[in-house]
Amino acid sequence: MTTIGVALATVAWLCGGAVVKAQDEPEGTERKTAFKLYRWQEDYSTLAGKQLSGWESLKYIPLGEGTGAFLSLGGELRYRLDGYDRYLFGLGRSGTAWASSQERVLQHVDLHWSAFRAFVQFDAATEDGRPVQRAFDRSSPDLRNGFVDWALPAGNGKLTLRGGRQELWLGPSRWLAVRDPTNLRRSFDGGLAEYDDAALTLRGFAARPVDITPGLFDDAGNGAESFRGGYMTLKSPLGLPGTLDLYGYTKQQDSASYRRGTAREDRWTAGGRLAMKWRGFEIAAEAAKQGGSFGGAAIDAVGAFADIGKRLTPIALGGPPITPKLGLRGHYGSGDSNLKDATFRTFVAAYPAASIVSEMSLISASNLINLQPYLQLFVGPKLTLGASWNVLRKATIADSVYGPSNTLITAKTSTSRDVAQIAQLDMVWDASALLQLHALYSHVYAGGYVVAAGGRDFDYYRLQLMARW
Repeated sequence: MTTIGVALATVAWLCGGAVVKAQDEPEGTERKTAFKLYRWQEDYSTLAGKQLSGWESLKYIPLGEGTGAFLSLGGELRYRLDGYDRYLFGLGRSGTAWASSQERVLQHVDLHWSAFRAFVQFDAATEDGRPVQRAFDRSSPDLRNGFVDWALPAGNGKLTLRGGRQELWLGPSRWLAVRDPTNLRRSFDGGLAEYDDAALTLRGFAARPVDITPGLFDDAGNGAESFRGGYMTLKSPLGLPGTLDLYGYTKQQDSASYRRGTAREDRWTAGGRLAMKWRGFEIAAEAAKQGGSFGGAAIDAVGAFADIGKRLTPIALGGPPITPKLGLRGHYGSGDSNLKDATFRTFVAAYPAASIVSEMSLISASNLINLQPYLQLFVGPKLTLGASWNVLRKATIADSVYGPSNTLITAKTSTSRDVAQIAQLDMVWDASALLQLHALYSHVYAGGYVVAAGGRDFDYYRLQLMARW
């Protein structure tokens, strides 16, 4: 049976187990699920001593009376259909009309025993329909996470030492992501030290990204690339109702390619991010400076991101309350204004989500100015509807447009800065505590620069069904 066949066969069981209340607990004491993007961040120690029913019995399995040790099991089944007409403006080998059918399985085991913790997660994925396969589209079963933690009291907080294969979440920076929309997520081999107390969190790390290969348990760390640095989060800095993140890290690659050429790169990034709620507004803003070297050129680049939105008064139409949210988000990534001088000015996010700028993973945040007004409608607690208009422009004329995985879109004779405009509609429905449906449609209007490169307008759609437990 295929993965999606297994997924559909288990939907009834998952939905049936979505009510997480022991039979002899009083009404109103249902415990909410709290599945996270990073499954290793989930904590089920609060289930100790409670009567468990249904799927809860998988989340807290005590190991020996009086030891405090327990196992937690979980996983995910996901089916996703992506359709393009035509892909990436009709450019390149994949620039035709096609649909990609993707299936993935994730399964994890989480062991807690006093100060010791071990987390192991396996994955497998298939894909059919994409003209040119990417490394993260398909793989036989492999280890995605496999690390151990040792937690120690330190001052007024806790020190955690972690080693092994891990997804290396440092904080909510726009330039770092696990790459969840793709079939196979990003992970690293390395070490992390974390100090956490009521006022701040400090993280230091050194790691190498894991190269994904299609065989059985054959993924390995990339010896030609390294990533190391530190990340600090201040909680309620100066009494503000939010968080302030400060970070600095370096990424070294034996080979990197841009419009300027291909060379060894040693790039450092230093920046900060502020997230807060103020007078009804939800605000996130981030800026970063980059330096280092690319071949014989010195790097001097900047990047920025901002998202400001406000939830309006709920609307009552006889059903669940509808809460509108209006917002505006934008990105800036500097570009290379002179391809032949001794300074390389293209901003490059270290490990971003492919969908950092648009949901169809169209453009990266390099040589880019992007503004996206949006509207969201929260229909009760389970349904979210969205609409947005995304405007993409080049920051400099000389540099190229950078597509997914640093694909270059180049029109050598064009002086236009217009890249594209994207109209998008999307829906996310939490059908149950364990089952989610996501649908999306976009129409992409090719800008003057892309048209000069041979591109054209295209359509994109997505349908995704995900079950987690």
